Amino acid sequence: MTTFIEANIARQVADLCKWISEGSITHIDMNMSLTRDLSFDSMKLMQFFAGIEDLYAGIALEDWFIAHSSCGRDTVGSVVRFVADALPRAAAE
Repeated sequence: MTTFIEANIARQVADLCKWISEGSITHIDMNMSLTRDLSFDSMKLMQFFAGIEDLYAGIALEDWFIAHSSCGRDTVGSVVRFVADALPRAAAE
């Protein structure tokens, strides 16, 4: 079940992915891998990480990426779940 917060995060993450892809990707699916499906290289990943940090202060994706980058587990949906779970912790800090 997707909450309102997760749906909002999903929209923002998808918009960020579209912006980074410079319009070459028009549809973002939650099962898409950042590296395999969206073909984000190291520069685009850094833009993505910085974009998430701008949107959600206190949330860094580096550890998430290390844990999820193998076998295509670095999906948009995984980012959304990570951010949604991290929001309460970031707000408390």
